[in-house]
Amino acid sequence: MTPKHKEHYDRALKHIPWGTQTNAKRYDADLIASRPPFIDRGKGCRIWDLDNKEYIDYRCSLGPITLGYQYAEVDEAVRKQMEKGVLFSMASPLEIEAAEAILDTIGWADKIRFMKTGADVCSCCLRLARSYTGRDRLLTSGYHGYQDWFALNWPKSGIPPALSEYVDEIDYGDLEAVKRVFASHGKEIAAVVVIPVDWNQETSKEYLQLLRDQCDQYGSLLIFDEVLTGFRLANGGARDYFGVTPDFSAYAKGIANGYPLSAYAGKARYMDTLDQTIITTTYAGETLSLAAAKAVMEIYTKEPVIEHIFNMGQRLRDGFDTIFQELGYPANTVGVAPAVTINFHGNEKQKNARRADLFHQLYRQGIFANNEWFINYSHQAIDIDETLEKMRASIKMLR
Repeated sequence: MTPKHKEHYDRALKHIPWGTQTNAKRYDADLIASRPPFIDRGKGCRIWDLDNKEYIDYRCSLGPITLGYQYAEVDEAVRKQMEKGVLFSMASPLEIEAAEAILDTIGWADKIRFMKTGADVCSCCLRLARSYTGRDRLLTSGYHGYQDWFALNWPKSGIPPALSEYVDEIDYGDLEAVKRVFASHGKEIAAVVVIPVDWNQETSKEYLQLLRDQCDQYGSLLIFDEVLTGFRLANGGARDYFGVTPDFSAYAKGIANGYPLSAYAGKARYMDTLDQTIITTTYAGETLSLAAAKAVMEIYTKEPVIEHIFNMGQRLRDGFDTIFQELGYPANTVGVAPAVTINFHGNEKQKNARRADLFHQLYRQGIFANNEWFINYSHQAIDIDETLEKMRASIKMLR
């Protein structure tokens, strides 16, 4: 850390656990000393830290920035709404307009409700599934947030161990595990909640289709956690990309290009289960984020956002693999082009060391590396090519 960053970080440690919201020691201990813990501003696909050092950003605020920082049309919609107000005693018509715009964009769901975080909407889908089916058991794979139903196996989690009796966890793509769990507990399973893509491996339509078939056979509901894949894989998300339709989907992150909003959507017969249970939050109708979401959907509808981020992501992926091969660096890429992941070779200790060393060099050269290299609509070929040039230089420095 530079002196200015260290001063801020030391202050933060006195008042904020982990130091900052996005610098979690639990996950990124090997990178905390390498990357700047504070960012002063962002524009397009670039960010600047407290020392005014510029980076091409591939973290994209942990995924929400799908269009780019300070995207003009989105920010202008927010400014216009700010003149009317942020939160009212009753709903703003903007809530209807945003709902219609999102439903038109994703194309498969009948109804939608708003919340604020991805973890919120995953839990909302599960609440409705349990209420609709009258069952308690869940099958899950992937990361879905911090709530009690999911964070069961974390050490000293503060969650009653008894809750683990209701949740079966499997690895992404494990077809045999799907069959085994349904054979044992199919008639008890209220819902399956899964990430449609594990960025650390290749995608599997067969896996998602098997889940759909098993849910149909046993009367369970299928929930896609699209907090990261929504508005990144396709306008209609995983349903469009894989051709497998869920009963619910949970959206967040890219839904409003960084403004705090999430939503859960699904078929009417399942969404209407809200009539017999309760899910409420004061800030779901906050209008600035709704204005942002409406503007984002308009951009996705009229511009080739998905095509562009796939093209730029593939350019990055092909370039990485070429460099790794030419320089004999022990790594390859996996995942989907809009969020390609570098698979470092070796045992776990070697993988972590190689990741930390390479990312340290990239940060020094002005590339804000991330486990998943998120592409946004503002990344252009010139940014990708500069990144590849600096990747090549970083590996040569390490060698």
